[in-house]
Amino acid sequence: MNSAILSDVYINPEKKSVETIWKDGHRSIYHVTWLRFNCRCKVCKRTVIGELNIHRSQFPSDLRINDARLTKDGSFLELEIIGEVIDGHVITIDSGWLKSACYCDQCLQDMLQERTLHFVDPTKVEVPKIDYNELDTQKGLLNWMKQVIDIGFVVIQNVPLEEGACIKVGEKISPVLQNTYGKLFDVLDNQSTENIANSQIWLPLHTDQCHYEAGPGVQLLHALQFDDCVRGGESLLVDMFYVLETFRKESPEDFDILCKVPVPFGTIDYQRKNPCHLYTRKPVIVTDYDDQIVGFNFNKGIEEPLRIHAKYVEKFYQAYNKLDRMINRNEFVFKHRLRTGELLFFNNRRMLHSREAYMSNGGRRRLQGCYISMEELRSKYVVCARLMGNLDVVAPKIGNGSAV
Repeated sequence: MNSAILSDVYINPEKKSVETIWKDGHRSIYHVTWLRFNCRCKVCKRTVIGELNIHRSQFPSDLRINDARLTKDGSFLELEIIGEVIDGHVITIDSGWLKSACYCDQCLQDMLQERTLHFVDPTKVEVPKIDYNELDTQKGLLNWMKQVIDIGFVVIQNVPLEEGACIKVGEKISPVLQNTYGKLFDVLDNQSTENIANSQIWLPLHTDQCHYEAGPGVQLLHALQFDDCVRGGESLLVDMFYVLETFRKESPEDFDILCKVPVPFGTIDYQRKNPCHLYTRKPVIVTDYDDQIVGFNFNKGIEEPLRIHAKYVEKFYQAYNKLDRMINRNEFVFKHRLRTGELLFFNNRRMLHSREAYMSNGGRRRLQGCYISMEELRSKYVVCARLMGNLDVVAPKIGNGSAV
């Protein structure tokens, strides 16, 4: 049975909406304004990206349905409305598209459910890896991106030991993004005062570039040199979405505080090679219209003094400290020592990362990094999967402020 075939349609008594009944028994309600502004006739349907064929502000606010009917085979819904601004216009919507856009509670729940993140236990799952030589095949490319979509990160092995190799890897997916440190940056103990990462001391778990309106999506860190004599320096990764879902269950009141109270982040430095003045304020946890967790902002190293209403100060620090303790629980932490030639590739909007303190012992630990777009990765992943025959693939949320 084709579930996207209409069997009947009814106009509600106020003539403000219709109820459709589908061949599979599903029922949908569509409002007249929604139907008019989503008309799929030849005049109204968008055929070019950016095209605007329906000027909504020209319509009266009190549209009403005059007539609603189905084509004989149930493949189209047609409506005539009171308040139409185009003479003789008939709203025409094909049933397949209409069913796919149903906004009943069940369909909205299904839409969110199929994009729900699935978490793995770091104590039971090995660090995901892929070989550099696989990246130029369609199968390898898809597997690479799928690891990042599913788990949040992957280690790419046997990357050439060349300056800027991480840029070449990143550009297989998207252009490299400019950031506070340029397009390409080194992470090594060089006594620089620009960033504590350029030392041997322990780094707390964090996500990069919270001082921007939107942090970069994917971070790449390529181990150009990581000598065996270096003690420590292991990379740590934590799926913050996993932590936050757990935090919400264990401490719902604290969770709500961290959704509400904004934290200031900044990098204000006029002495550096490229002076900058970056400052913003955002909550630690970002939720959306459906109360889904869709993002977070967490970097204690670039937090500025908290300036909030007095009644929230103690509540905020209590909640923040609870979350900080949870983040460091072993059950959430992946640990991996990069080998020379390995590249850590992770979703910066999903995974917290850090580095253990280390001692060089006469050796060297030098990483080179850059950032690319996570939205571009998700787009490329879906396109690649569907072109390879997986037409039902749906990429989950990626930490960009949206649940879909």
